[in-house]
Amino acid sequence: MSTATNSFEPRQAIEGLLGYVKDMATSTVNRGFKAQPDEERVEAAVLAALEAGSKTATQIVKAISLAAGGTWAPSDGQVSKSLTKLAEAEKVLVKTKGDRKTYTLTKLGEEALAAAQEKMGEAKAAPAAKKSMDFNWLSCEPTFLKAASKLPPVLADIAQTATREQQAKAAAILDQARHDLHTVLAEK
Repeated sequence: MSTATNSFEPRQAIEGLLGYVKDMATSTVNRGFKAQPDEERVEAAVLAALEAGSKTATQIVKAISLAAGGTWAPSDGQVSKSLTKLAEAEKVLVKTKGDRKTYTLTKLGEEALAAAQEKMGEAKAAPAAKKSMDFNWLSCEPTFLKAASKLPPVLADIAQTATREQQAKAAAILDQARHDLHTVLAEK
């Protein structure tokens, strides 16, 4: 996006943002990103999805997909296998109403989730052999991915329906947000 003019081109901003995300995902895949997490991570994702409350298997798949920011969507089979294993280990409670099953986190499940989160935190805290753009989208904080995934639609709405004045206000908000995000990174 050119900074030579003072005009804000929302379409260019959106295309740039979407292109950046696509490029990052593609380069991650090309560097050997494991698109399918192991069973342990699938189980941790299922437990995390249930942390907010009871869900059906379909709702769990959607919650994990949303939390992964579009980088991974578990199959129904992966989630079903994990739910079966977690139920057998008494980490989730299965309630059946008619032909509909809902799953709820048990105390053992809460403990398993806390252990998985601690383990992932330790893995993130371990010193990296090299500092680079090598990262795993699935290891990102789910609330960050969820919040970031909400930006492109609102940017598209602003580009398509906002007045020039509203677009100027949006540009100021985006500039401030970019600055604030850099401040967060500087807190390390």
